[in-house]
Formats: sequence, C-alpha cells, structure tokens
Amino acid sequence: MASNGVVEAFTALAARYEEEMDRELRMLWGVGYDAFVARLTELAAKAPGGRVLDVATGTARIPAAMADGSDGTGRIVGLDITWRMLTHGAARLRGAEGRPRIALVCASAMAMPLVDGSFDAGICGLGMHHMDVPTVLGEMQRALTEGGRLVLVTVGARRYWRAAPVRALMHGMTFLYFTLRGRGARARAEAAATLNIYTADEWREMVAEAGFARIEVRPEFIPRRPWYPYGLILRARKGD
Repeated sequence: MASNGVVEAFTALAARYEEEMDRELRMLWGVGYDAFVARLTELAAKAPGGRVLDVATGTARIPAAMADGSDGTGRIVGLDITWRMLTHGAARLRGAEGRPRIALVCASAMAMPLVDGSFDAGICGLGMHHMDVPTVLGEMQRALTEGGRLVLVTVGARRYWRAAPVRALMHGMTFLYFTLRGRGARARAEAAATLNIYTADEWREMVAEAGFARIEVRPEFIPRRPWYPYGLILRARKGD
C-alpha cells in the first residue's frame, strides 16, 4: 500500500477521526465506535504483566481502554505511521493514570522498530487493509514472544469480490463516495484499500504462512447492506 497516501488521508482526518469512525461503523455494521473499541478490548484482554502492541493505533483509544481495564502492570505500545493521529492520542493520555504504561511510536507497521519477541499480544483494529498484509503479519509475528497472541478485527471480503469486475466496481464506488463527501485524500486511500480486503479463507492462509497456529477467523459484525464488507475477528498464536 502507498504509505504517503495513507499518511496524507489520516493527517487530514485526525481531528475528527473518532467521529468519522463512529458514523462509518454505524452505517456499515450498526455498531458505534465505543462499542467496537470495547469489543476489541475484551477480545485482547491481557494477563497481568502482559506486554501488548496495538498496530495502527490511531488516536490511542484502544490502548487507553486497555489501560483503564488493567491491574496497573504490564506495558502497552501503540504504533501508527501518522504523527498527527498520535498527537491526538498523546493529548488523551496526558495526565491519565495509565499514561506511564503506554508508549506511542510513530513508525510503519511494515518495518516496526521493535525488538524481536518483545510482546505477549499483538492487536489491530481496522487498519490492516491500508497495509501490505503479509508484511505486517510477518512483523507482528517477529515482535511476539513464542506463544504470543494475535488479535485482529478487520474488514472481510465476500467471495464474489474476487471477480475482477466486482473489484473494479467496489474501487470506483468507494472513490466516488469519499470524493462526494469532500475527502479527496481519503477517497484515494480507501479506494486503494478495497484491493487489499480478503476473504476469511484468504486470511486464514496468510496467517498460517506468517507462522501462526490455532487460527480462528469468524464474522463478528454483520453488514447492513449486501455490498458492505463483513467485520471479521481473527485470533491466533505464534508457534504450535
């Protein structure tokens, strides 16, 4: 995926990111952003002392929610390529009780400046379609300890999306939708991302190839229209 285009789109979106996410999730799946964050936090609940990596952390809502529900031990790192998103996240965390346990890192998830085996869990909420998925899965696998947990919530393609005419139609409709909303950079980023949305079977294969086992992929959020993507939950562990 084109990192520069993603950075441009989400830099422009940063100030209203959570409002836009809430509107879009309600449109797609009938669920608000608060409920989405709560569900991902529940799925990724860490053991005492656990070290968690949140990829594409955005405005750090997920690390903040995990810190609020923890016992005060462990460490949470939120990584995102867009500096403006992280500045909004840092403002949220400033002065909060959980702040000493949360670090924010501005870097690409496709080349993470993290030590091998330094996390017990790696999570990502709705960011994978903006990146090269096999590369990010490989980086997350590298950063996890043996037996470390992978927890993703991602958009999932329907099988008929694999047909070239349908892919072209989804690309064009997405570009048009965001363009009409006056979101030029977002239109380009989201249209490009439609080509990087995979079926549940394709996800299962890619996660296995990245070195994960005990893979579970299932629909969690059901689309409100036949042409909308699913919200898939994916869980796995590094190693056997």
